[in-house]
Amino acid sequence: MSVSDRQLRLIKEAAELLVMEHRLTAEEAVVVISSAIKKELSVRNTSFEKLEKGSKIERTSFTRSVVKTVQDSLEANPYWRSHNLDKSIDNFYRVLHKHWD
Repeated sequence: MSVSDRQLRLIKEAAELLVMEHRLTAEEAVVVISSAIKKELSVRNTSFEKLEKGSKIERTSFTRSVVKTVQDSLEANPYWRSHNLDKSIDNFYRVLHKHWD
């Protein structure tokens, strides 16, 4: 999977948010986000390019699924959990979603 500059900025910005609000290293955050994105692209049998050309509903659904997968990963690791998980997941969603507008 090749990554465009826009996609790379999206991943970096979202990763910075996870690093700030949880105990992830930058590398761990990128792995968690990238894995969630790859999983969702595979499940939907699509690509970023197709999503960017698709409807806002498709992009929103994709983003919510990615965020849910990241949230599940954070909840599964007790070291990464924080008392502000709901707030940080909401912020994380906003970061990802704004890149589609």
